[in-house]
Amino acid sequence: MRRAFSLLEILIAASLIALIGALLAQSLSSSIDAKEAIETTSSRYQVVRSAMSRVVDELSMTYLSRHRPGNGAELRAVTGFKGERDRVDFTAFGYVPRVEDEKRSDQRQLSYFLDTDPRTRTKSLIRREQANLDDEFDEGGREQTLLPDVRELELEYWDPSNEAWSEEWDAAGTELERLPARVRIRLVAVMDDGREQTFTTQARLWLLAPLAF
Repeated sequence: MRRAFSLLEILIAASLIALIGALLAQSLSSSIDAKEAIETTSSRYQVVRSAMSRVVDELSMTYLSRHRPGNGAELRAVTGFKGERDRVDFTAFGYVPRVEDEKRSDQRQLSYFLDTDPRTRTKSLIRREQANLDDEFDEGGREQTLLPDVRELELEYWDPSNEAWSEEWDAAGTELERLPARVRIRLVAVMDDGREQTFTTQARLWLLAPLAF
């Protein structure tokens, strides 16, 4: 004779199934939250790395020129490199025309510094670029936010002559108008979870001595 399940047994089985279902739902929810948090953090890391990579690439194309116009002609294009603890202005190669047949050379003026982004109202890493050169290499051009929500920007300059880092570098003030061999970049960015994260890298400058043209 076959025995049927009692009401108590059915209630216990239903309770166990409900408990297992609740645990699975909680586990799934936690996994989704963790996945979203990881993706968000990873995205912010990628943005920071991309910004620092651009700074390094553009610093590596820095150059100075010894060229001076003859016959008393006015000097209309100046190259230079002026680095401070939280700002760097320099001339570099690598300008890419944005318009077909644009009348621009491959030379440009660049700057990196911290300022307030008018859109996000946060302290941000600002990039300034001006195509072609004029007599003020650290002024003019177009500014844009390269990386928002940055707490600190710290720059140091490697002097190979005395093998030491310096907090300032003015190429016009050096004996041979030369460039630092490297620039060390330290940046403190705010991540999406509100925590501050420090990133450090170095840019190597290749054309240390002024060019003849």
